[in-house]
Amino acid sequence: MLDLKDATLDHQRTHGCGSYPFGDGAQLAAWAIEAGARSAVEIGTSLGYSAACLANVGILVQTVDRDPVHIELAQRHLSERGLANRVNCMTGEAVEVLADLPAGEADLAFFDGMEVSVAEIEVLARALRPGGLLIVSNMKLGGEAAEVREFIGGWQPWEDGEELFAVKPPQAW
Repeated sequence: MLDLKDATLDHQRTHGCGSYPFGDGAQLAAWAIEAGARSAVEIGTSLGYSAACLANVGILVQTVDRDPVHIELAQRHLSERGLANRVNCMTGEAVEVLADLPAGEADLAFFDGMEVSVAEIEVLARALRPGGLLIVSNMKLGGEAAEVREFIGGWQPWEDGEELFAVKPPQAW
């Protein structure tokens, strides 16, 4: 998968966009396995590196990116790796696109966009099952990071560098 990570960095330079691969896709996959994830929802597809890392360990992924070029490239990369049947790539604004997903069915919710917002975390939280794991990357890039911490405060979140982790409480949410 490292070639896909490199392709994303090359794309970022040539496309001039905010497309960055997640720092360590193998670690993301390990966290997902540890959480017992079989399904995941992701905001921030980019070229599909994170989705590929998750799909490669058997997880079904729903991923959304607002840039149609990114989705087209992600679909190509996933197809080349034989992972297209494990990843549903969607184009559009995450809050609108993910609002149609069934509530409480995802085992893992992963934010890998640029600047986190409460609205995006709300839609991920809605999709996540009780006991499911939320991972929010890029917490230090700004956006509504403080508000997101407050929103999931009751989930007993913990942070490690740029990532915030939280397990959705078992009570109805």
